[in-house]
Amino acid sequence: MPEVPDPPTVPDAEWQRLAGWTAIVSPLSTLRQAIIPAAVGAFGAGQANVFIGLLVAVGIAVVAALAGLVPWLTTTYRVTPTHLEVRKGLLNRTTLTARLDRVRSVDLSSTLIHRALGVTKVNVGTGVDEGQITLDSLTKDAAARLRRELLHAAPSSPTDAAPADASGSDASREVATSPGPLRPDPGGEVIAKLDWSWIKYAPLNLKNLAIALGGLAAFFGAFSDVIPWERTIGIRVDDGQINGRPIDSFLQMLIIAIPIALVAAVVVWAVGSCVGYAVRWWDLQVVREQGREGTTLRRSFGLTSTRATTVEEAKVRGATSTVGPLIGLAGGADLNLLTTGLDDNSPAVLPTAPEAVVSTVGTDILGEDAFSAELTGHGPRPRRRYWFRAAVATVIWTLVALVPTVLIGVFGDTWIWWIPVVVMVIALVLCVFGAELRHRHLGHALTDRYLVVRSGSYTAVRTALQTDGIIGWRVRQTFFDRRIGLAQVTAMTAAGQEHVSVPDVPLETAVALAAAATPRTVSGFVE
Repeated sequence: MPEVPDPPTVPDAEWQRLAGWTAIVSPLSTLRQAIIPAAVGAFGAGQANVFIGLLVAVGIAVVAALAGLVPWLTTTYRVTPTHLEVRKGLLNRTTLTARLDRVRSVDLSSTLIHRALGVTKVNVGTGVDEGQITLDSLTKDAAARLRRELLHAAPSSPTDAAPADASGSDASREVATSPGPLRPDPGGEVIAKLDWSWIKYAPLNLKNLAIALGGLAAFFGAFSDVIPWERTIGIRVDDGQINGRPIDSFLQMLIIAIPIALVAAVVVWAVGSCVGYAVRWWDLQVVREQGREGTTLRRSFGLTSTRATTVEEAKVRGATSTVGPLIGLAGGADLNLLTTGLDDNSPAVLPTAPEAVVSTVGTDILGEDAFSAELTGHGPRPRRRYWFRAAVATVIWTLVALVPTVLIGVFGDTWIWWIPVVVMVIALVLCVFGAELRHRHLGHALTDRYLVVRSGSYTAVRTALQTDGIIGWRVRQTFFDRRIGLAQVTAMTAAGQEHVSVPDVPLETAVALAAAATPRTVSGFVE
């Protein structure tokens, strides 16, 4: 039986420690998580004695700080010619290993504390959901070098492995203790960078408006008694009176309160969204670089907290262009990738930007202009379905408004007839308009490399998914689908949200689309 050679050894001297500032960053992070338990414990103990309460709070803080020192004391890492190895843990020692040719992404992020101390948090993705390796914290130079070693170092050549020594000495088992030689930094190709004219789209994001309205309502609800209404906006609310006059009816209060709330919300929304846009996307750059196994995309941005994510371009399976209602009227759109191997497999490439910019950057990344492909509609049957649903929704909303109106009329002797009428008109207009938009947005196309799907009503979403990234199909028909010959088709993939839906497509078209996109997968199921 041939003798099995011992595995090559790497000197322990190559193990590296985290940055010294980790001794501060890690305890601070642990303390931040321990604030609520410390406050609860101190409050409970302080009910009997304030001094004991303070001792409990200080004790919890000291224990949390000492626990935060453990990662700095126990974590070491090294990069061999073939692997990244990380050791950590005090009582339970854990060794994490990732092959360099399996590293798919490297994410460098820095919070305000990290930036003040000059360190960076490194997340290494291997394409497996649970395969993230985190090193918190490295110096900026160490983090940058680690990123280059993991993604941009030349693959180790056979000569880097243990050389065959005819003498059979132990020295023959030693291998190089670093990965292949680092390629000179080519600087990369900048394919997109922030244009400050795009900030005009920030106030048009309805999600920010909802957050602003919610925050404003909570603020007014919590501090309505202490807000100096009379001094700030000339209104004094006191004992059910406004400026000394009684509130005669609920309607009068709404007439005053709604415009004030809307104006305040718009101001908060506009200013807050612009500030948030600037802080988040500060100094955005998207750069294409030459990596270990191919080209990579590196996206870096942030003012107070910075983030730089590098992902192999081969792991990009497609992209999504989203046009919101207000953003669309202003000619803007959002661009997200469909990738694998990241915490967020649908990362935003750009902030909201002009549609022409989104199309140009998307075409550059996808390799073809999939977003401009002419789409095939799904015929008149989906339109009839959407209009019918709009009529049903209008009836439901009208009944919802009619029930309390009738109750008020019976028990309150006041017939507010106009409320259900107004609700019916508004619901009818919005539902029918949404149904028509949904029908007009519906469509699909098949290009040389991509399945392109568009759907949505007020928000239109166009998705381009590589046909090579489709791992299966699901065709579903409900009872009502079978009555009108439609089907709900889903293309399964490992990227993004792990599926792309093609809604309300005629059954015969669905089968033909699946067979054309992935003939080898579907041929066995199609006669």
